Amino acid sequence: MTRARGGLALGLALLTLSCQGSKDAPPGPPIKTFFTARRTDSRFYTANHMQASIEMQISGEPFAQLLGRQLGGFNRFSRTPDLYVNPATGETIVDTLGYATAIESYEYSKQPMNNLSFESGAGVSVMFAPLINPANLTGDDAFNLLVDRLQHLAEVSNSGGPPGRNFVVSPPPLANPLNFYGWPGFWPQFAEYRSFDPAITPPGGATRGCTFTGGYLAASMGVQVVGDYECGYNGLNLAMRDQQVEKVLAPDALGYATWKQSLWVINYWQNLHDVANNPITVVADADLPMIGVPANQVVGQYADPTDPTGVRLLDGVPGVYLGDITIEGWQGLAMMDEIHNKAQLLLGSLTTGDGVQLGGFASTKEAIDYDASAPLRWWPEAVAVTEVATAPAENLANKYFPQPTTFAILTASSRLRDLSALAGGFGTWFALTDFANPQVGGQPSSRATFDGDPLPADNQLPDGEDTSHDRALAVIKVALINLDRLHFDVSHQVLVDRVTVQGGQVQRGTTVDTHDAAYAIVGMRQALRAISSTLALYSNDTPDTIGAPTRLDGAKSGALAGRVTQLIRAQADFLADKIVGADGSVANSYDLAAGARDGSPTLLQSEAAAIRGLLDGYLATSDERYRQTAERVYADLERRFWMEDVRAFRTTAGVDDPLTYTPLQFATLEGALRQYWKLVARRSGQERVANDLLERFRRTFKLVVNGWDDANADDVVQYKDECTGAGLQMAERALTGELARPGDEGDRDHDCVPEISSVGLPSALAGEIVLERRK
Repeated sequence: MTRARGGLALGLALLTLSCQGSKDAPPGPPIKTFFTARRTDSRFYTANHMQASIEMQISGEPFAQLLGRQLGGFNRFSRTPDLYVNPATGETIVDTLGYATAIESYEYSKQPMNNLSFESGAGVSVMFAPLINPANLTGDDAFNLLVDRLQHLAEVSNSGGPPGRNFVVSPPPLANPLNFYGWPGFWPQFAEYRSFDPAITPPGGATRGCTFTGGYLAASMGVQVVGDYECGYNGLNLAMRDQQVEKVLAPDALGYATWKQSLWVINYWQNLHDVANNPITVVADADLPMIGVPANQVVGQYADPTDPTGVRLLDGVPGVYLGDITIEGWQGLAMMDEIHNKAQLLLGSLTTGDGVQLGGFASTKEAIDYDASAPLRWWPEAVAVTEVATAPAENLANKYFPQPTTFAILTASSRLRDLSALAGGFGTWFALTDFANPQVGGQPSSRATFDGDPLPADNQLPDGEDTSHDRALAVIKVALINLDRLHFDVSHQVLVDRVTVQGGQVQRGTTVDTHDAAYAIVGMRQALRAISSTLALYSNDTPDTIGAPTRLDGAKSGALAGRVTQLIRAQADFLADKIVGADGSVANSYDLAAGARDGSPTLLQSEAAAIRGLLDGYLATSDERYRQTAERVYADLERRFWMEDVRAFRTTAGVDDPLTYTPLQFATLEGALRQYWKLVARRSGQERVANDLLERFRRTFKLVVNGWDDANADDVVQYKDECTGAGLQMAERALTGELARPGDEGDRDHDCVPEISSVGLPSALAGEIVLERRK
């Protein structure tokens, strides 16, 4: 969890708690609501969901802190939704904006990532990852490789021990068919499939054997008994996996999943921990090799919690291990292994030079040296995976995972969206491996991780070593080169959406999709800040230094950074001059062949993406024109999309009813509102805009994500009358207030989001919901 860094005064006045508990509706006429809602698609679309989760994480704890909230003041286990202890008065109040950001947006972003990484099994198993099982062994040989690796990660994070003594059972209870790896039902996978039906069968009920403690920043939490599925994932695996998953690998899904995983791992790696769970931030360089070694006697230091300046340090106790806390250390290391193996799969197996056959670069060095003069290789849009079952009996399915036997090109085209996701995703991952990055990779936690154990050491040069550092650089390099080489239309000075290659000839499409054009800026800037050693976890909202040295300068085509800045400027110019009209209205796309904007009604995601992309263009170039254009678009967003009568955003311009929300529609809007508040509305003289924006942020989150229509604006959930029937968030778990107890009737905190075992769905976003005005 992030630690409070102080912050601004609260952006909105907090509302005093006016009742104890969300109220069941009194007898009489139902309470008025503006909307009813229904879920029209529950499928998990990996790329869209992970892109949404990225925006939701950045709009979570860090945004709440900017708004002045202290994270420890939220009570996520109260039966009353949205409680906060006001630090100034000690009074318990209702704070829907603070809770939506600090708790809900943040946790709702994390749990689907865990679902992908460890729980569902909706991807290629780590059992057959190329760096863990290079010989593609099966049976007990493959099992032993994986269980040994997971147990070692438990050892270096100090999360393993006898049953009942720690999070991971070490050694694993091999005779227990429910717990082969030390954590029940653990299903790690490193290459996420494009989509899947997320239906699961989690057990209801909670025993005292599964508890959380106060380490999760919940006010007055103590020891909390939670649902049994929090301590074991057997009920969180897909029940009929073969029928539920689409066995297709797509670069945008792999890239955005990496981006999200890397953000969270960086969060996990903000400090180390000692055996007393002190948050260690300072360790002598000479002690770094001993961190994570069993029974080590390293003594680190941590900030004195009683010192408001944060300067005074206290000595911890002997024994320092990886990760901010034990369980997050183990989970973070497992995700690191997944990302590292994903990079190797992308470089070694998932590229093509002809659109027919898959292959890869001969070495990491060849990939890092890839440039416009090298033989063309690209990542196809979709690759079909054939698997075979390896479990000899059903009760062994969680021990011997399905083995991928063939990868075949399904769709050969190259997409801008894919390359943006890979550049941004592996840029974020690279920051953790980069010792020159003072805020991320230069921290003791990272240097102790990438020192040879548990992950390979690197000389910090772009010379093609088989390490996380150089494989990340290689993916970034290939993605950025192909953005330019394949997708840049010189005559129109813009990156096109889709490219095909036939007979060695590049055939560029003529469509520029607004959303993808804008997020290309976001992805390129993320990669550029990463290789410039300036990427931070969250504080990337100041203008970049143009022309700074990069970690790829020593590789072939060392002038890459300057070219990427040119591409960012070209994209921002095209958005400002072609996509955005003089009145601030935004088109969904632009047809280069016709030289015309798309005339269909503007989608909310297009309007919001234009704001998001222009503001990142401003940060990348310091060109004030892009921020000014974003202000025109925001004025149009207010004019054409905000409906004051029902306090909701249209999802299509001119359409008052219905409203169709997807994860992409919602999260693009959330990201645009967040960045506009940071870069425009916080300025002097913008107070009304800032307050209106935060109120709309709050209202949209509760209506669209939770499915709570607070039409009377009293900040109290009149349960169930004010529940619309569906929110994008399909279900929730302990860290947002659900404890899986039968007496809770499926929604303990009465916030309109059900508990997962009551609906058989994970804590994840639906593919689509439709809100209709109540007639």
